[in-house]
Amino acid sequence: MTTPPNPQQPNPQQPNPQQPFPQGPNPYNQPYPQPPKKRKIWPWVLGAIIVVFIAIIGGCAALVGGVANEIDKESNSTATVTYRVTGEGTASVTYSDKDFNMAQDTAAALPWEKDVTLTGFGKLASLTATNDFDAAAGQAITCEIVVNGEVKNTQTSKGPAATANCSYSVSSSESTK
Repeated sequence: MTTPPNPQQPNPQQPNPQQPFPQGPNPYNQPYPQPPKKRKIWPWVLGAIIVVFIAIIGGCAALVGGVANEIDKESNSTATVTYRVTGEGTASVTYSDKDFNMAQDTAAALPWEKDVTLTGFGKLASLTATNDFDAAAGQAITCEIVVNGEVKNTQTSKGPAATANCSYSVSSSESTK
């Protein structure tokens, strides 16, 4: 007669639920499969961080390069501006020249006109015309700033020592490269 198995002793033929793989002889005479090896995740995380870091640096370099190129184009662009002063007699004319320099023509005979090429970033055209003191009381003086054949700013003033003041900021679309 056979004796029933003791529940206190593990049966080597039955798997133990507390162990992932059964211990003891294999009934099929094949080796038990090895548990899968845990792959380390930290090299993948580190690699991803490095790739993102390189992408950010590359993007910044491309952005800075593009901005530097646009700045270079803008600094080398030019704009031809025509200053005009109309009226009678003579006037003192002050205008902005290239590179933000100011120039002046005193006792300029009217009508007066000057073509100036402005360069650099801030192409600001500025023109001030003042009637001489010997001008008649009703005499008018007019200043105009013309860019690419189009009047951009005009102002008229009347009387002795009357001053007409015009200014215009030339945009990059009006400049020649």
